[in-house]
Amino acid sequence: MKKHLIPALAAAVMMAAPALRAADQMVFVNLNRVFEEYHKTEMANKQLKAQADEFSAERSGKIKEFEELQAAFDAARDDSQNPALSAEARDAKRDEAEEKLIEIRRKEKEIRKYEETRKKQLMDTERRVRNRIVGEIRDAIKAYAIEQAYSAVIDSSGQSLNAVESIVYHDARLEITDKILEILNKGADQAAPIDLNATDDEAEEEAEEAESGIVE
Repeated sequence: MKKHLIPALAAAVMMAAPALRAADQMVFVNLNRVFEEYHKTEMANKQLKAQADEFSAERSGKIKEFEELQAAFDAARDDSQNPALSAEARDAKRDEAEEKLIEIRRKEKEIRKYEETRKKQLMDTERRVRNRIVGEIRDAIKAYAIEQAYSAVIDSSGQSLNAVESIVYHDARLEITDKILEILNKGADQAAPIDLNATDDEAEEEAEEAESGIVE
């Protein structure tokens, strides 16, 4: 009886071992590469650049207005000191120069406030969109890891405090970067533009819809 039991037990262990290894398997993903090659990252970069270009154009317009005011002030000031003009004309030009100076100070404040506001808007938008994209990537990786029964997913793109790669070596067969990119970039050619102004709640709903699309 024992002679038959030992081979049967060995066969059972051999059959269970692969399943155990799959369940306990750690895999690796290059998060930097996934982020850079995710189609939404490229889309977001283009849209953010368009916003930055719009801001630059608006700022240029305001700077031009400021320069025109400065030129008008310089001309009025020079005329107010021109001995060829009558005293009355010089006084009028002096008053005009003072008015232009007030407009210049007002325009300077307007430009500074505009720059501060718009730069903050751009930074907040970039941060919000980046967090949304990173969240979608993490959700896709987590869903795939659970589906494949992986025990852990490790980022292979990181570096230690000494600027040394955190992962010195790993078997290429344990790399899932290409698979994650395949999942994330599915249907990229039909993707709608990113709503840069979406609130966090709206972004979460959008991410859930995208995730359900991936699952399907």
